[in-house]
Amino acid sequence: MMQFRERRRVIQVIRTVYDPDLKRGRSELVGKIDKAAPVVTDRLQKSCTPEELSEILTYLDDRHNRLRNEAVRAGAETLPAQMREAAEYFRTHRDDDARAFATEIRLAWEDLKTALREAGFSKSKVLKKAVDRDKAPEKDPEKKAPENKAMEKAEAPAPSVSLTVDGAAEPAAAPSPAAPVRKPRTRKARTAPAVAADGTSSDPGSAGSSPAA
Repeated sequence: MMQFRERRRVIQVIRTVYDPDLKRGRSELVGKIDKAAPVVTDRLQKSCTPEELSEILTYLDDRHNRLRNEAVRAGAETLPAQMREAAEYFRTHRDDDARAFATEIRLAWEDLKTALREAGFSKSKVLKKAVDRDKAPEKDPEKKAPENKAMEKAEAPAPSVSLTVDGAAEPAAAPSPAAPVRKPRTRKARTAPAVAADGTSSDPGSAGSSPAA
């Protein structure tokens, strides 16, 4: 079975051959194919068996279809942006080039409308779907799931109420304010007793004592 390795500019065509010295298969380069012009050259054709040549042609066909599908998808994906840019172009241009572009666009637009209609994307269906999508209510990010609401409701403490004589519920009394904290009594500093002019102290506890000589 042939192997194909895509490099930057070429596609390498490789076959696996059995090497009796190594007692296993080894890769052998058969030829190269230019990626810009992917055709089988005469030199490559002479180096391949009919079975190998069939594998090469099958690979090139599959590669061509894959690249074309990717290009077609990219064209459909980028077409809306290109159409808006073209609209901006025609708002400011009225020359002969704009007229030629408009002719080609009109012809291509008719083909595109036919393809859209045949694919089931008619104008009425597509526009209706777009309007319904715009009218869809946006999800409220703060809207919680029912199960979350139930859990929060179960965890929330029930408000305490008191019943009067006639059975009517009234709000619970407000909690009494905390008792004031009594400040500790500060002890006043004892002042030194006054000394009379004759040297005696006015402190009653020191009565009868004589002044020091």
